[in-house]
Amino acid sequence: MMRPSQSTTRISDRKQDKPIVVSLLVSRGLNIAMTKESLESELEHMFRDDLIVACQYWGIDISGSSSTHELKDLLAEKMRDPESRKRVFNTFTKKELDLLGILSLSGGAMSNDRLKPFRRIYSYGQLNQTERDLRKKGIIIRRIMSRLTEYGREVAEFKIMDFFIPHLRALFSKKPEENLDRPENNFKFVNQRDTLLIDILQTVSYFAKNEVKLTSSWEFPKREMEKIIERLSESTEERFEIVQKVGKKATAYTMTEDDYVLPANVKRVFNGNQERVSRRILLSALGRTRAIWASSDQPTEYSLNLIICRLREADEGDWIRVDDLREWIRSELYLENQPLKWLKVDEERVRLALETPILLGIVEAAYQGDTVHAIKLTDMGANVIYGREKEYHEGQDTFFVVPNFEITAFTTEMNYYNLYRLMLISEPVKTDVVSTFQITEESIFRAVEMGLRETQILEFLQEESSKPVPDNVVRSIEDWTSQTTFAMVSEVTIFETDTEKELDHLMLLEEFTKHVERRIGPKAAIIHGDIESLTEDLEEHKCHIRKADEEPRENKKGHTLSMPFPEDASGGSNEGAEDLPEECKGCPAVHSCNRVVRRRSEE
Repeated sequence: MMRPSQSTTRISDRKQDKPIVVSLLVSRGLNIAMTKESLESELEHMFRDDLIVACQYWGIDISGSSSTHELKDLLAEKMRDPESRKRVFNTFTKKELDLLGILSLSGGAMSNDRLKPFRRIYSYGQLNQTERDLRKKGIIIRRIMSRLTEYGREVAEFKIMDFFIPHLRALFSKKPEENLDRPENNFKFVNQRDTLLIDILQTVSYFAKNEVKLTSSWEFPKREMEKIIERLSESTEERFEIVQKVGKKATAYTMTEDDYVLPANVKRVFNGNQERVSRRILLSALGRTRAIWASSDQPTEYSLNLIICRLREADEGDWIRVDDLREWIRSELYLENQPLKWLKVDEERVRLALETPILLGIVEAAYQGDTVHAIKLTDMGANVIYGREKEYHEGQDTFFVVPNFEITAFTTEMNYYNLYRLMLISEPVKTDVVSTFQITEESIFRAVEMGLRETQILEFLQEESSKPVPDNVVRSIEDWTSQTTFAMVSEVTIFETDTEKELDHLMLLEEFTKHVERRIGPKAAIIHGDIESLTEDLEEHKCHIRKADEEPRENKKGHTLSMPFPEDASGGSNEGAEDLPEECKGCPAVHSCNRVVRRRSEE
């Protein structure tokens, strides 16, 4: 039986395996130079059973009887062969690669208790099975280390053989081979264009025109959700969840303290063309911190950052497969020496991070079923990630109104805040490459309810429309708004005197007139400002001010410690005299005397 690896290593005399000093450890006050072991020395730590299995795995014929020393020499020779090493590395499973990657990023060795990140993704049993498989392939060894832990003073440590560490680092740092060809014809190609932006604006405009209050569990009411879903490009609850999540993260709407949903920073987010708006929403999805464990979304945000880096490196028009994208991200994280981030990234995480660029139309996606297989940067997406501006030509159509009150809008050519303003005065009919909206009497009335006036509606249509607004549309909007009466209710403070002469006298005083908004009658005026200050100023002019709901001082009732006197306190009359005992009639103390009660009980 082989002995466990010792903390000190012996120096080999072989020329090809010269010792390399890797670190200095302080032990008992002494500086000890630790050197890498030669490959043959490390193979001595393998059990013979594992050694035989490893020889078979590396393609060594062990049909004859060979000693342990001969097997070690044969295995070391095979391991040094680049072709054999490449063949074995290509057989590693995902779990084996993950374990080797996190070990190599942590100095080549980790104990079982420090491999919690690996166990969170897989399990304790899978960790031991993966270690056993790699041990039988001759890649790692297990050694017992003396270290105080919560489980005891000795702990098993998984260690990659020093010979393989540089080769594994080269393997994990290598960028994947690019396969830039267009996927096969059995894939479904999807370019979302600006449908997400339109859906967010449709949702926010609904919040502006309707009173929406969240339920007690902070969810959208079912009825309101169904009305919003009817307006979306895909009439599904999944689409609504995506739209409201992206809109909320971009601060396009907000929730008040009393749980009402209101538009928030619509102009700040949507003012501009498609490239500018998409860039703002993309930035909101990238997050505001580089930490990966601060929230559940941060691994996705970090992956999205690296996806953008990869897209900027690629040529426009190149297709990038998701599995290649995953390997590229992991190679970058490996070079940055980020073991936790490196382990966290898988294909599902990459697809989750790709959701926002796909929805914004930044990349075109090739689907195999419902799964994204590859992506390609679109022309608009290239402008977004490279910070370029799209060239616009004068006279380019944005939207126009036709006599039947329909609005035809070329949304990708518009300022999206103008598209939002268009949605406030109309109802959606169809949203596509060319979207259609309908102006109705009800939509104009809803716009008026929000505070828009006739001049604002007509000026917007006439200034922003690519063609003149038809006369019948103008007349109808004027007619609909003329039927509406605009009024405002507000709370005011009215100052009223007993006579007209008294108010005329006060109107001559500067201390009073500076508080007067306007006079509304012979004896009344609307005032504003600090009423207490006004009261103090007018007291000097012998004007005493009293609030309308305040009683005069002489009418105020004080608190009494005893029962009040009856209305008629004369000696000949007592309330409830018919119930009084004969001895108590006419006594003024009948309301406070206990003997009255006792005498009643005696009778």
